[in-house]
Amino acid sequence: MPIASAKVTSKGQITLPAKLRDQLGIKPGDRLDFERNRDGKVELVARTERFEDLRGVLPYDGPPLTNEDIVEMVRQARAEMGQRVLDGLKRSGK
Repeated sequence: MPIASAKVTSKGQITLPAKLRDQLGIKPGDRLDFERNRDGKVELVARTERFEDLRGVLPYDGPPLTNEDIVEMVRQARAEMGQRVLDGLKRSGK
């Protein structure tokens, strides 16, 4: 028995019922992924991009980091990854 249902509009859109949003903790701005599991069924997975939701995902044993610290670490990691991609392209002659 479904916990909720939604009707698809002519534009292919649906509105998630409030009961479902509340149960899953889905808030405005959250992203939703639709993933096919091993049984072939499609699962709805709520993705968030808030720092608070990522707390504890990676092991860290140092002093608490500020949001600014984390943003800088991500910026630096992206720059390093970009440089590795460029170096790989140069080596391959592209």
